[in-house]
This record gives sequence, C-alpha cells and structure tokens, in this order.
Amino acid sequence: MSDSILEMLEAGTTALPNLLLRHYRQIGLTDEEMMLIIHLLVFKTEGKRFPTLYEIEERMSKDAAEIVKIMQRLVQQQYISIEEAVDSTTGVRSEWYCFTLLYRRIAACLQEKVRVEQEKTEESRTKNLYAIFEEEFGRPLSPIECENLAMWLDQDGYSEALIMSALREAVISGKLFFRYIDRILFEWNRQNIRTPKQAREHSLKFRKHQQPRSLEKREVVQSGAAAQQEFPFYNWLEEETEV
Repeated sequence: MSDSILEMLEAGTTALPNLLLRHYRQIGLTDEEMMLIIHLLVFKTEGKRFPTLYEIEERMSKDAAEIVKIMQRLVQQQYISIEEAVDSTTGVRSEWYCFTLLYRRIAACLQEKVRVEQEKTEESRTKNLYAIFEEEFGRPLSPIECENLAMWLDQDGYSEALIMSALREAVISGKLFFRYIDRILFEWNRQNIRTPKQAREHSLKFRKHQQPRSLEKREVVQSGAAAQQEFPFYNWLEEETEV
C-alpha cells in the first residue's frame, strides 16, 4: 500500500516557475493568495482551466466565502484575469484563468531589480572615478569640477575608461586641469575616438611624429645654454593658461 502511494506521489508533479516562488512577496502577493494561485496552476496541469469553487475548496483550508474574497482581490488587483471564448461551431462558452498579468508583474519586478543594481554599480564606479581624480589632483574636487565630471558621464556620454585615458594624457602632458581634459575629450569625440585603445594609438602616433622636431629644436640651442630635455606631448589647447 505504501509503495503504491509513493509511486503516485513521484508520478504526479507540478512545475512552478522558480521566479514566481522567489518573488511573489515582492510583487505584493500574500501567502494565501500565492497558495490559491498554486492550486489554480495545478488544476491547469490537470486539464481544468476553470475549476469550480467547490473543487478549489476541497483542496484548501479556506471556506468558499474566503476563497471568493481572495479570488476577487487577485482579479481586481490585476494578478490574474478571467478570459472567455465562444466556440464558433457549437456556441459553447468557455472560461479560464489567465496568468499573463502575473507573469508580467514578475518580469517588471526583475527588470526593476536589474535597474537598481545597475544604478548602484554606476554610482560605485562614479565614486571611484571621483576618488581617482582627487588622488591625481592631490586635493578634493571643487563643486564645479564634480559637475564637469558628471556632465562628461551623463550628458556627453563619455565612458569612464575614456575619461581615465584623458586624465592620464593630461598627467603625461603636465597640464592637470579640467579645461585641458575637457579639450582632450572633445577632440577625441570629434575624431571618433571611443575607446582607450584608440586614444592610446592616437597619442603614440602623434608623439612619434613630434620626436624628430624636438631633436631638431635641441640642436639649435645656443652654445653654453643648458639643453632642457623635452617630452613631446599633444597641446590640446590653443592657449595653455589655466582658467
């Protein structure tokens, strides 16, 4: 007898979406509402898409009046809907419980979670970017500088990696101020430079072109004057004075 019962338990199972079980509370469902939905899904697997109130009552520890209240809440709050159709041949009308609204709520919940996580990640990355700038500048950024940094990210759409490349370019050039970095980013955007690799290749190409000119300049230094070693860099500003 016990073996046959075990076989029956193992043979009959109902597949429930794990996402539904994990997140039903987050979309506002109570335990009793979720239990009713589970029973409706079980009935669906048994071929009963619109079980009677009596059939539901047999499986739940709720009386008919309580089940009706729960069902009304689920429909009114748009967790489930009752659909109907009429057979064009026989004229017989059929009804069923539809769970599309429920699944849409779960999908919206997951999308919101992803959005929140992305915002947290972006906020963390932005904080790190601010910290790197402050470390290179050797001081806290001013409110205007913080606003400029935010504008590069949000309005201009520069990637964090490209901004970092522009910062490194400014450090190498010995011109560590925001106007210079902004000009670098502007020129890179104008030349369709979108990645740190493209920016690095562009800078190396320019420095390689400038090296022969630097050597020529050192050769014409007057005798007895101390020749100052030059490291060629791209002057991204027409005027080099900081504002």
